[in-house]
Amino acid sequence: MQRIALDAMGGDHAPREIVLGALQGLRKDPELAVVLVGREAEIEAELAAAEIEIDRTRLSVIHAEDVVGCNESPVEALRKKRDNSIVKCFAAVLEGKADAVVSAGSTGAVVGAAHLLWKLIPGVRRAGIAVALGSKKANSVLVDVGANIHCKPIHLLHYGMMAAIFAEGVLGHANPRVALLNIGTEEGKGNDLVKETRRLFEESPLNYIGHVEGNDIFAHKADVIVCEGFVGNVVLKVSEGLAERMHERFEQIVGVHVDPEKHPTVAQHIAEFRRATDYAEVGGAALLGVNGTCLIAHGRSDRRAIGNAVTLAARFVRAGVRGKIESGLGELQASS
Repeated sequence: MQRIALDAMGGDHAPREIVLGALQGLRKDPELAVVLVGREAEIEAELAAAEIEIDRTRLSVIHAEDVVGCNESPVEALRKKRDNSIVKCFAAVLEGKADAVVSAGSTGAVVGAAHLLWKLIPGVRRAGIAVALGSKKANSVLVDVGANIHCKPIHLLHYGMMAAIFAEGVLGHANPRVALLNIGTEEGKGNDLVKETRRLFEESPLNYIGHVEGNDIFAHKADVIVCEGFVGNVVLKVSEGLAERMHERFEQIVGVHVDPEKHPTVAQHIAEFRRATDYAEVGGAALLGVNGTCLIAHGRSDRRAIGNAVTLAARFVRAGVRGKIESGLGELQASS
């Protein structure tokens, strides 16, 4: 049984959508258990309002009085609000009450709490945030999407290795193809960071295939695409915004209210299109490099996104990603 500590107070629609997402995750994965962390009275009220039978052997609650707002300074909030739901999620793992953390709360506070309580895996220089992009049949992992905007080549090398373990162990890509995001595919192109990182990748045991450009990201020309956090965050936000505008335009063209009984094929195509481009299908981004399993969900996450996030976190635990990262670091050090 994989036990996921879920921040019930994190996100724009907490606690209702978080609690309902936990229930969806429990229905999807019979080997999953969820520990809801937050204001107990509010959580229990949402559970009661759900009006469904709940297996309390797989669902428990840890009370946390404080909530870290997304507009607060993460450092100040973590210092002043000691009894907050984010910190208590990470503490639950340290205390053996959970195996992984999922939060749709403040990304800065989640990353800060992970560094403070869990530390980095020995040998990892910087943690990176990795997200699966594309359809489920052809997901590429993009890393880093915002944890570190002041990267050195060794950081990007570690990102590539950690994301390759994600791609293989969780997404099922055998011997993942690793590429650097660049302004061209030619070897001589790019800034000093890209050029030096390319040399490190070429000397590593990773299946490095060279450079890819922005228009290659969704063509699945690589299983892992590596960049520094500033670029990665811009790519992620542009991708999300474009997908939303495409949804709106598509529905305008075919009609927003399509009766599935009268037009089953059209309704099916609309649903398939949304699933293929909606961030909620993945659920969350992985914070790789910290000494544990942590997924960061979108602040706008609804119950479907949260349900997918907790089941994805369980898959990370089953795949033993954290231990494989430590082994992968040993291989990189040996090769250098």
